[in-house]
Amino acid sequence: MSGSDVLAVSGGLLLVLGSLFFLVTAIGMLRSGDAISRVNNLSPAMGAGMPLIIVGAALDVAARGELSITDAVLAALAIGAALVVSSVASNLLGRAAYRTQRVLDPRTISNALGPHEDLPEPSWAEHPDTGAAPHGRD
Repeated sequence: MSGSDVLAVSGGLLLVLGSLFFLVTAIGMLRSGDAISRVNNLSPAMGAGMPLIIVGAALDVAARGELSITDAVLAALAIGAALVVSSVASNLLGRAAYRTQRVLDPRTISNALGPHEDLPEPSWAEHPDTGAAPHGRD
């Protein structure tokens, strides 16, 4: 077995493994009862599945001897961009789903960001002498 065969088999295995992350995520999203849980289910696919697919594709191209330094850098940038974009998008989707005030699935645990919950006042909220908010926090 040559080095290109090892790269091709490794790339194929990573592609299948990444695809399995997406399959499991899709099944989990179908079984979720509310939008917040569905957004949370995206994390495994985007955090692990997408990088595995990108690396698997890069290994497959390398097995054919066509991978350039530029392609490797682009693959690394694609992984970084996918992680950043997915985290920002998940945060925004979760906030939007929470703000719609839809009824949550009973299995979903509520968080402390709701306006109906009393949160403790942070220690920096008031100046000890005047009771006013410190600079930059009013």
